Formats: sequence, structure tokens, C-alpha cells
Amino acid sequence: MIKILTLIMLVAATACLSQGHSVPGFSGYGEIMMSRSGSTPSFETEGSTPRVTRRTRAEYREGKSPMVAAGLSLLLPGAGEFYGRDYLRSGIFFGIEVFTLSMWAYYNSEGNDKKDEYRSYADRNFDEDLYYGGLLGMSRNVREWLEGKNGDDFSAADYWNYDYFSNRDNWDYGTTDSLSVRDMLTLSFGYYNGLDITLLGGSAQFTHNLPATKTQQYYEMIGKYQQFSCGWNDFEGYVIEDGVIQTDSLYIKDSSNNDVLVVIPKFIEGEFNYGPNGYISPQVNFYEGLRDVTNQTYEKGQNFLMLTLLNHVASAFNASYVIKSRYQIDTAIQIENNDKSQKIGLDNYKLTYSVRW
Repeated sequence: MIKILTLIMLVAATACLSQGHSVPGFSGYGEIMMSRSGSTPSFETEGSTPRVTRRTRAEYREGKSPMVAAGLSLLLPGAGEFYGRDYLRSGIFFGIEVFTLSMWAYYNSEGNDKKDEYRSYADRNFDEDLYYGGLLGMSRNVREWLEGKNGDDFSAADYWNYDYFSNRDNWDYGTTDSLSVRDMLTLSFGYYNGLDITLLGGSAQFTHNLPATKTQQYYEMIGKYQQFSCGWNDFEGYVIEDGVIQTDSLYIKDSSNNDVLVVIPKFIEGEFNYGPNGYISPQVNFYEGLRDVTNQTYEKGQNFLMLTLLNHVASAFNASYVIKSRYQIDTAIQIENNDKSQKIGLDNYKLTYSVRW
């Protein structure tokens, strides 16, 4: 009787496992089918080779969850380890978090101070009026051409002056019938070169329009491009006496044939070389050095910020491992079919249930 009851329980357990019922968390066990021999039903195994069907399930003591631990550590490194009661690793990851964030804040603050330093230096030594005065001086070869266009609808004095050159909207035009600052520089360095002053270096370098506001781009451009060298107060192409840049008075006629005075920085006599190998501003090299140190300082801060993010990820993986290694319980159920090519019996099947932690 006990053997019959045991056989019935074995078949019932197999059927439940096959259909995903009765035994929580397990499904797909056993492939036992009914056959009929004569008028008495019997069970036969399918196939001719031994089969072992096994299914495991991981559970965790005290309701701990690797996903919860990983999520906690993603938010705050060490929190997942603390949740898993691994206080040593929790302290290590939290300590790394404090250290990397502190270093990021330090270098970011240091970078801000150095940025203020190089911007203050530029504000003291780069002058927009000086820059546009230099451009007027380099475009002086077109004055005669402009004056030849004077008439009822055109006045040369309206174009060759500080206000026109410093208006960012007049720097470059896409239409051919408009006269831009860049057009005058191109003509002065090109077709009319030598008419009043001989220029070297070419006009192709005048590609950037100085921003109207002192943005990050503004401070980058005045140090990076040769085009803006004439705006620094130690520019070697100007006549400087006792630390003061000398001026030159030039005139241009308006539509009424009146002379309009334009005062510009006085250029050094002879050929004026505004190319990369020509006149420079020594202050630019010092200024660019300040900017390089600032960028390096910010980069160090960004590196520590990246380490902070990596610490979050590493702590999340470690917290999950802590829960699995300390709290995991593996349960398994196994049905072994010996398949002795005979009608099913207790000797042909073995049911094993195991727990490991």
C-alpha cells in the first residue's frame, strides 16, 4: 500500500511540475505519458536513454534582495553593502565617494578662480577699441576707393569709422552688393595693397567676428587667433613710447567732400606684417598659459567626477554580490528516470529535493 501511495504521489508531482501547478516556483518536469496495454492502463517512459530533470530556485534569507542592494548603492555607494551588513565594504565605498566628490569640488573651485584670473588679465590688457583701430589702420588702403563712390546715396565716412567696424552685423555679408568690414580688409590686403601701406600676412585670417558679449568664446578667441593680436596693448606692430601706444590722425571724405577725422593706433613704419610670423603680442603667450592651466584644472576635476560615477557602479555590483554570497538559499528538485525498458515502477524513478545555503 505504501508503495502504491508513493507511486501515485510521484506521478502527481510529475504532472504538477509539467503543468506549473502545486509546487511553487517549478515547472516543466518529467515527460511521462499514458499508454494502454490490453485493458489495463500502465505508464511507460519515453525514449531509451536515462534522463535527469532538474530545476533550481534561488531564495534569500531575511527577505534580502540583490536588486534592492544594487539600487541602494547606485544612489549612494556603500548603502547596499550596509543593507547586506557588510560594514567594512560599506565604509570603503562611502569613503571613496566622499573623497572623489571632495576632490572634484576642490578642482572645480580652483578652476573657477583661475578662470577669473585669466579673464581679469584679458580685461586689463585687451581693448576692443584698440582692436578695431588696428583693423581700420590695416584697411586704410581702401579709403581712396571708398571716396570715389561718394554720392547722394553713399558716403565713405559712413563706412570707414569705429562705429561701422565695431558693429558685429557689418562684419560679413552673404550678398555681393553689401560692403562689409571683411570686404574692406580683403581689398586692402589684396587689390589695393601698397596704396597707403604695404601689408603682409593676407586677409584669409579674418574669419571670426568678435562676440558682442564677453562669453567663454570671446575669451578663447582673443588669445587663440592671430586676427585679434592688434587688440592687445603690447602689440609690437604699434609705436609705443613710455608704455603708451601712439596715435595717428587720418581723414576720409564724406558725401559732401568734408574731411572726417579718424584717430587710429600709429603703425610702425615700413611693411606691416600681420601674419603668424609677423608682429605679435607677448602678453598673448602668458594669457594662453593661464587658460591652459585653467583647462587642466577643470580636467582634473572631471576625472574625479568620472571616478565618482564608476564608484557608484562598482558598489552596485558589489552590493548584489554581498547579498548573493551571504543570504542566498538554493533549492532544487530533481527527477531521475533510469529507463530500464520496462513498465514504470518505484525502482525506475528517484525524486530528490535539496536545499543549499
